Amino acid sequence: MRDFQGILQAGAYSGFNALYESGRVVEAACWKHARRYFHDEMLANGSPIAREAIERMGPLFAIEAEIHGQPPEARLAARQARSAPVMADLHAWLEATLRRISGKSDLAKAIRYALAQWDALTTVLRDGRACLHNNAAERRMRPLALGRKNYLFAGSLEGGRRAAIIYTLVGTAEFNGWDPQAYAPGRGAEHAKALLAGYRGILQCDGYAAYKTLAAAGSGITLAFCWSHVQREFIELAKGKTPPIATETLQRIAALYAIETDLRGKPPDLRRAGRQARSHPLVEDLFAWLSAQLARLPGGSPTAQAIRYTLNHRDGLVRFLDHGRIELDNNTVERAIRPICLSRKNALFASGDDGGARWAAVASLVETCKLNGVDPQRYFTDVLTRLVNGWPNSSIDELMPWCWADADKT
Repeated sequence: MRDFQGILQAGAYSGFNALYESGRVVEAACWKHARRYFHDEMLANGSPIAREAIERMGPLFAIEAEIHGQPPEARLAARQARSAPVMADLHAWLEATLRRISGKSDLAKAIRYALAQWDALTTVLRDGRACLHNNAAERRMRPLALGRKNYLFAGSLEGGRRAAIIYTLVGTAEFNGWDPQAYAPGRGAEHAKALLAGYRGILQCDGYAAYKTLAAAGSGITLAFCWSHVQREFIELAKGKTPPIATETLQRIAALYAIETDLRGKPPDLRRAGRQARSHPLVEDLFAWLSAQLARLPGGSPTAQAIRYTLNHRDGLVRFLDHGRIELDNNTVERAIRPICLSRKNALFASGDDGGARWAAVASLVETCKLNGVDPQRYFTDVLTRLVNGWPNSSIDELMPWCWADADKT
């Protein structure tokens, strides 16, 4: 918070004192922390004084519930008219009560805490942006606090700093209504449908049935299947004592990849033209040859199964010939998710579907940065700083990695 200026809503942690002394940061103490001390005393000893203190604070929370969501100036006006008298009466009652009880009692400690924090507790009467408590922040931190023993993946103080930046950025994004997550509790078609709701266009994927169900529903999605998955079937066969069909299939597919190497980086229209002229004849010959080989093989053989997989996915496999934007495979995506797959046992800190969604948000942001040539650490550091310094919610889309990359270049 070296460069931060404004209100800091926090508990009475002494580590923040240097910030308040600088004059740049205004302390806004948490009324729920003050109330908690009286609540603990009431539960432990049934103290009627603690009960009365809680009851006297009650109207403050009721007023806040009524003005929640209103503009800062409206909240400030309501607090000055309605909350200020309640606080003044409470302050006088606390001082009078402290004089007539034992100074060493836990109840006296609770009262002294509230009186010592009074100036910070009444910040809400001077600034409509301040809140009565910092529960919103504490709720955001709760999953991290509950799982802190599982965060050994950070590996060092520097790793912990990076992890803190990422989690704070994700929490801030969610708080502002920006949801970057791509997580689902299963692999069913309903999850793919929810994730891709509203999408129209090409979906480059493997032959997983959920994607086929989605495309068959007339959702406007066109499937482009992955040649690398086809290749993988025959690679396994070529390793064993199988007919030379697998080896020849791999050689034929390798010719397609050689053409793609020549075309990589060119505009879509030039890629399409090159594929039509060079790849199209090879693909037609390959499928004709595979059909002929299938007729000669036992139907239950592994080679026959690999050929049928290829023939059954023909429509999606040949789609790259007519679209210069489609890739021959989806290896780019698979490379992006490989670190997540390799580390999934280390991601048990996610602690449920809610945690999984947060982890997916982190992973999505990191990989989107990589795809756009952005250093994730620089991105998180810069964007988090902008958010903390009051970046407007209406412009949150401008902080997406692809927009940030363009702004960073200028």
